[in-house]
Amino acid sequence: MKAMTRNLYRQRLLTVIDYMYENTQQDLDVNTLADKACMSVYHFHRIYRTFTGEPINVTVRRMRLLKASVMLLRSNMSQCDIAKKVQYSSVSAFNRAFTKHYGETPDAYRKKRNAGLTEPTTFYPPQQIEYQIMFNVKQQQTPELTLIGLKHRGDYMQIGQAFEKLSVIANSEQLLDEQTRFFGLYYDDPQSVDESNLRSYACITSPDNISEPLDPQLELITVPASKCISLLFKGDYAELEQPYEWLFGQWLPQSGLELADFPPFEEYLNDLKDTPPSELLTNICCLVK
Repeated sequence: MKAMTRNLYRQRLLTVIDYMYENTQQDLDVNTLADKACMSVYHFHRIYRTFTGEPINVTVRRMRLLKASVMLLRSNMSQCDIAKKVQYSSVSAFNRAFTKHYGETPDAYRKKRNAGLTEPTTFYPPQQIEYQIMFNVKQQQTPELTLIGLKHRGDYMQIGQAFEKLSVIANSEQLLDEQTRFFGLYYDDPQSVDESNLRSYACITSPDNISEPLDPQLELITVPASKCISLLFKGDYAELEQPYEWLFGQWLPQSGLELADFPPFEEYLNDLKDTPPSELLTNICCLVK
């Protein structure tokens, strides 16, 4: 009976997570979300916090501000339009929330990060992009890893939806502990593949005693033992395109290394739930021959 109740709660919360990510322009008040979970609003708060480790309003705010940061970097939308997109009543309210979360205003965030790449003005011959920021790349041997993954389809910046759901499922199956590591696998080039067709997986390391996933939504994925290059990036997840562009556009062509037939993957070294965006650490990894 306990297992049945746990699974029922889990499925209801997964429905809520999907609804939140797919309806960021809607009013995600607790009454609406409790209705989506088919729960009393009086109990929904506690159940959500027990399964996810944070209050529902914190999840909603974090999700909306991440989406806002992506729009600041990827578009020329005004702050007024972005504020409306993420359900802030005014630009001033959006500015206050963004500044509190990111430690800088939306305008400063956009200007600082968009200054990372500049296009040369020479006409001929054509030049490569001039990278203003350099990164340190390490080479090492990595052991075989067995991961438990949840598939995500679409914009890589929305893989948080899969990670939220994976955490709920893994927590309910007692698969999370202090040794659990979090990874993302990214199969396609976002500059070459239509956004709706991008394939990725949100993953955690598998306990040694697991031979198959306990939930049909999950898959076991093996990262083979191999030589590996890695780049440690410090900053918000919305900024990860920049180190990728540098790694693949400048460092790899000059390295003399050949990539193995395995997708790039990221390891997330701290928890965004209790880490300021500017302090997030992401290890970008590629297997090489």
